[in-house]
Amino acid sequence: MTNLGFLNTYERDYYQWTREQAEALRKLVNAHQGLKQLDELDWDNIIEEIEALGRSEYNAVVSLLIRQIEHKLKIDYVPLEDCHRKWQGEVMVFKVNMTRKYAPSMKPKLIQQFEGIYQDAVKIVEAEYDVNLPKECPYSLEDVLF
Repeated sequence: MTNLGFLNTYERDYYQWTREQAEALRKLVNAHQGLKQLDELDWDNIIEEIEALGRSEYNAVVSLLIRQIEHKLKIDYVPLEDCHRKWQGEVMVFKVNMTRKYAPSMKPKLIQQFEGIYQDAVKIVEAEYDVNLPKECPYSLEDVLF
């Protein structure tokens, strides 16, 4: 019986699937060097491209998180009431788009990088507006993920 668990992972957590498939191919090719000649496939670059797909998904989530935090900061700290409704709509758009790309296996890395993500959002807001923003993020990762 064939193990098709990878199909479930692909559907549930694309980012994790790319990491697992790249690692599985790397192990297979390293263990069986003769496979490198199989149909003249460029195994090293195939593996790297699969990993790059996962990185691309992760980077898209980070970008959307930065934008979401940026707009939440504007709502909470920039005294332009007329803009708040527009910014709230943009927060929703970023959140919707992010949930389509987010995979549970990204969370540990996002936790590790959350402070830097917040600092990037702060730089953007401070470049646009003369405001004093909190040194530490007033939002939890859970607040902006879900």
